[in-house]
Amino acid sequence: MRLLLIIVCCFWGFAVFGQNWEEDLNHARRLYKEGKYKEALKYYKRAGSSAPNDVDLSQEIGQTAYRANDFRTAAESFERQANNAKTKEKEIRARTSLGESCMKQQDYQSAVDAYKDVLRLDPDNEKARQRLMEAKRLLEQQKKQEQNQQDKEKEQKNNNQNQQQNKNNNKNPQQKGDKDQNQSKDNKQNQNAQSQKKDQQKLQDKETERKLDEFAKQELNTKRRINGSKGTTGGKKARKDW
Repeated sequence: MRLLLIIVCCFWGFAVFGQNWEEDLNHARRLYKEGKYKEALKYYKRAGSSAPNDVDLSQEIGQTAYRANDFRTAAESFERQANNAKTKEKEIRARTSLGESCMKQQDYQSAVDAYKDVLRLDPDNEKARQRLMEAKRLLEQQKKQEQNQQDKEKEQKNNNQNQQQNKNNNKNPQQKGDKDQNQSKDNKQNQNAQSQKKDQQKLQDKETERKLDEFAKQELNTKRRINGSKGTTGGKKARKDW
């Protein structure tokens, strides 16, 4: 008797459980027809979480989420639908919807990937080709904007650092004054050293000139003595010959 009661309770529980997800699904579909997409999405999610494994609500959830502007949920549902698609046509539709959901999120890289998948399945799909070109253009534009933003942030950071450095300098004028004073002292010492070097060079030049003058005078006196001696000898010989 007790075992029979447990079995009856289990069957009743499964019946109620199954009835609940079906009721949520029917309620979600009614709300969808009424245009109440956000409310419908709540019931679709409840039905999807409790439905049997062989029941796939990804298409309905994706469409409802897209209309409710919940593009992240829509993209997840369309990707799941594409992966579980039984035919190529269903996968094409799912991946096309996935691309559109990614475009709405400004996730252009994922959109590019989705449209490429569509073109692999259907190379002649002109709509997918156009959307792929648009996604690539927006992706490139997005990258440039991000780079410009990074450059602005870097420039602002450098400006802040410069301003902070200027504040620090203004807060410590004594240190700056000492630094300038030390630099001035060093410059003065260098100038004195150069001046002393020039004076020494001048003294050396004067000493050299003095020695040259003395040498020139000595050489001149020597020549005079030699010339005088030759003149006397020549005179005596002349007188003797005559």
